[in-house]
Amino acid sequence: MTICLSVKVADGLVLAADSMATLIGSVNTPQCIQTHVLKTYTHANKLTRFKQSPIGIMFWGAGAIRARSIQSLIMEFEFGAVADGTSVRAVAGELVEFLRSPYNAAFFGGNGPELGVYVGGYPAGRFFPEAYVSVFPNAVPLREIEPDVNGQPRFGVNWFGQERPIFRLMKGYDPLAMDELVKRGAPAPVVRQWMDDNVGFMPLVIEGMPIQDAIELASFLAEVTIGWSRFAAGAAACGGDVDIAVITPARFGWASRKRWPMLGDDEHDG
Repeated sequence: MTICLSVKVADGLVLAADSMATLIGSVNTPQCIQTHVLKTYTHANKLTRFKQSPIGIMFWGAGAIRARSIQSLIMEFEFGAVADGTSVRAVAGELVEFLRSPYNAAFFGGNGPELGVYVGGYPAGRFFPEAYVSVFPNAVPLREIEPDVNGQPRFGVNWFGQERPIFRLMKGYDPLAMDELVKRGAPAPVVRQWMDDNVGFMPLVIEGMPIQDAIELASFLAEVTIGWSRFAAGAAACGGDVDIAVITPARFGWASRKRWPMLGDDEHDG
């Protein structure tokens, strides 16, 4: 599992993702075939830049399709993409279609694990960013995140992957606990209305938030999730360094990024 975050403010778009990859597979034993965690790695790249454009790509859920990491597939997509980065929606749509073939081939016609893809940034000629999400196995349609309302930009925080810790903090409830309330007799419409009314919502002033505070908010929420994953019972599903990208109309930059000594800054930012 993963934590991916987007914080959209008037000054720009902040994206963040953890770096843990969990590989689950089957092992033959004398008794039976057992499915469990085979390996965890803490240097996965779940946040990347699309070409040299002000567009970022994040993914969560499945970390690999057969022998290929999702990062490897995204690199291949970027290498042959027709979309040039002037349209965020075009990049998102083309990426989903690119991933559909290997996903369906690996998981028996598309009945496989969740794989979520986020594409966000600035299309040509537009001052405010836009973002789209698609989730396999269905992967249709593209869902726009924080779309404009009556021609005015909308700002906010969104999170994907391991959602429960941030739901508890930001929304004031655990989705699984709310389901349990209904199972124990609480009226489902009342529970749903309570959630929809954001009764337990953490007050957050996103309008007017400076970009540096948006960076620190994304980092804080990612670390909350990583800490929850580390100490909760079971194998940790989130961890490693938190990569944070900052996107403005004219620039894509890194506020925090894993570093490899063999790469120069220019290569690393690509």
